Amino acid sequence: MAVVRRELSCESYPIELRCPGTDVIMIESANYGRTDDKICDSDPAQMENIRCYLPDAYKIMSQ
Repeated sequence: MAVVRRELSCESYPIELRCPGTDVIMIESANYGRTDDKICDSDPAQMENIRCYLPDAYKIMSQ
């Protein structure tokens, strides 16, 4: 039985992804950057640019 979860981490707040036993984590997508002004909105100055992303984020997260 597959369990689907979405995890979000903001700058300076890392997360650790784990699963029990021999289960495997399969990453479907990843983004490093900012694509909207609602998520991780602690610094108003950063909200000016919401078209910021790292194209290789999925590749890096899948390693």
